[in-house]
Amino acid sequence: MEINYYEDPAIPNNRVDIYYREQDEEIQSLMAYLDTAQNILGRNARETKRIPLRDICYLEVVDRHCFAYLDNEVFQITHTLKSFLEKYQPGGFVQIGKSLVVNLRKIDRIKPDLNMKMYLLLENGETLILNRAYKKDFMECLKKGGKN
Repeated sequence: MEINYYEDPAIPNNRVDIYYREQDEEIQSLMAYLDTAQNILGRNARETKRIPLRDICYLEVVDRHCFAYLDNEVFQITHTLKSFLEKYQPGGFVQIGKSLVVNLRKIDRIKPDLNMKMYLLLENGETLILNRAYKKDFMECLKKGGKN
């Protein structure tokens, strides 16, 4: 794939154009990554904020409310885990438990433990447990670079 970068101070907004002959796996992966530049709305006690998807470390459902965990903040979002995954899973999000979804790009290390349990150590210092029921899908998604 050929990649070119052009700086043009005359254009009114930054823009990325992708030209391709066919939508192969490499192009689909690039498109999925660029989709993570999208924002969703989140709110907490102090504010409502546009959250770039790439900033989300993981999502968790608590008492039927979905929360997006960033490096140092937590925001409630209006998505369910199912609706979030349907829309954004190609961008590197994968389910690791009944109420947990992780951003593969935020995983620093994977640490195996006894009884086939696995710990996901995130860039923000948090540790999540990979539920065994989701291990096969998680590992397949990891091998494919975030696509499931």
